[in-house]
Amino acid sequence: SNTIQGLALDIGKTATPLNLWAMEVSYTIPELESAIRAGRPVDAQKLAGLHLKHQMDTDEQVYIGDASLGLYGLVNSPLVSTSNVVAGAATTTTWATKTHDEILKDVNTILTNTWAASGWAVVPDTLLIPPTQYGALISRKVSDAGNISILEFLRQNSISLARNGRPLNIQPVKWLVGRGTSGTDRMVAYTKAQNRVRFPMVPLQRTPLEYRSLFHITTYFGRLGAVEFVYPETLAYADGI
Repeated sequence: SNTIQGLALDIGKTATPLNLWAMEVSYTIPELESAIRAGRPVDAQKLAGLHLKHQMDTDEQVYIGDASLGLYGLVNSPLVSTSNVVAGAATTTTWATKTHDEILKDVNTILTNTWAASGWAVVPDTLLIPPTQYGALISRKVSDAGNISILEFLRQNSISLARNGRPLNIQPVKWLVGRGTSGTDRMVAYTKAQNRVRFPMVPLQRTPLEYRSLFHITTYFGRLGAVEFVYPETLAYADGI
C-alpha cells in the first residue's frame, strides 16, 4: 500500500459544571460598635468563619463530590479501578494485624497495578490512607530496635522511590474511613499532577458593602467544580486496610 497512516484524535469535550457557592456576611451597627469597644472585630470574625466554611465545602467537593448533583470526588469515582487487599499471616486484611512487610506488599501491589494500567508509564507518587492507619504507621516500629517507623519504611522502600526518584508521599485523609467495599477503609494511589487529575474552581469574590437599615451586608461568592480525571488509569483504590 502507498497510503500514509494518519493520526486520529478525540477532541470531544467532557463537561463538568462549575456550581455557584455563595454566603452572606452581615452585622448591625450596634454589633460593630460593641465589637470595637471589646476589641473583638465582628466583621473579621465572621469573615474568618466564612473562609473556614468555604474551605470545608471545597475539601468535601474534592474528595467525595456531591451526591445530590451526581458528582464524584477523588476517592469515590466509578472511573477508577477498585480492588481488595489480600489477607496477611493473621488471615485478616486490616493493617492493624499485618507486619511491616505485609503492609509494604499491599502498598507496592496498588502502585504496581496502577503502573501496569497506565501502560507501564506512570508510577503513583502519592498514597492517601485513613487517619487511624496513618497514626498506627507512625507509632509502630519496623523492629524492636526502634530504628524507623513503618511509615518511613514504606516511604523509602516502595517502588515509587525507585521509579520517581523521591520517597512516596503518604498523607492521611478523613474521607477514606469506611469508604471502601462493605464499609471497609480505603487507600488511594495517584499522581499529583495537573495533567493527570485536577479540580477547577473560581476564587472568592465579594459584592460591594450594602447599607440596609441597621445592617451592613456583603456577599462572598465563587464557583466549585468537580474533580477531572484526565487519565483515570493513573489512579487506583484498594479496600480492606
